[in-house]
Amino acid sequence: MFVRKRKRAPINVVLSDVERAYKKVEEFQRLIKRGKTPEQIFNDLLKLIQVDRKSS
Repeated sequence: MFVRKRKRAPINVVLSDVERAYKKVEEFQRLIKRGKTPEQIFNDLLKLIQVDRKSS
């Protein structure tokens, strides 16, 4: 059986995307130098985006 692959849409990356990613990496490295672990950083980010279910 022959399965033909679909053409994928191109991924467009603009300069602002690269700059934003670079700034995020710098911030992550700064937090690591201050003694935070990657797990702590991830948990802090999760706290920022959590929605309070009680108020819904």
